[in-house]
Amino acid sequence: MTTLTTRAGFEAFRDRMCDHFGQLPDELGNQHLRVEQAPLGPDEYFTYRLDGDGHHIVYDPRQTSGLMVRQFLGIYATFTEDPIRESVRDAYYKAEAAGEREIWGIVLSEIDRSQDSEGVMDRVLELLQQAHAKTKATAA
Repeated sequence: MTTLTTRAGFEAFRDRMCDHFGQLPDELGNQHLRVEQAPLGPDEYFTYRLDGDGHHIVYDPRQTSGLMVRQFLGIYATFTEDPIRESVRDAYYKAEAAGEREIWGIVLSEIDRSQDSEGVMDRVLELLQQAHAKTKATAA
């Protein structure tokens, strides 16, 4: 993958997005967003479609992140996600420490991969509780 193909790919996608969103009625400019992960071809960072269900983005986690595609779409459209994804995304942007941003980025990526927001958050809580119990046992 070269910088030129990367830039050309994003510019072509941007042009398609501008053409597409320029024709949208107002009510379609603010839709629910569904984000998923899937392996895509070389230089295919993500795919996009808008239908009656809202915005749909599938991205290749080997080539980009869910946060990047959300930022890119956010330039062109207003969208909502489920409350857990929105709070994780907000926590990422509010984070002041790099490690904190990395944690929230991983959590969001796992949610996109599994499509199970509650399950991922339950697993994160379980891991933190296990680590806390080990620390507590060591301190005793």
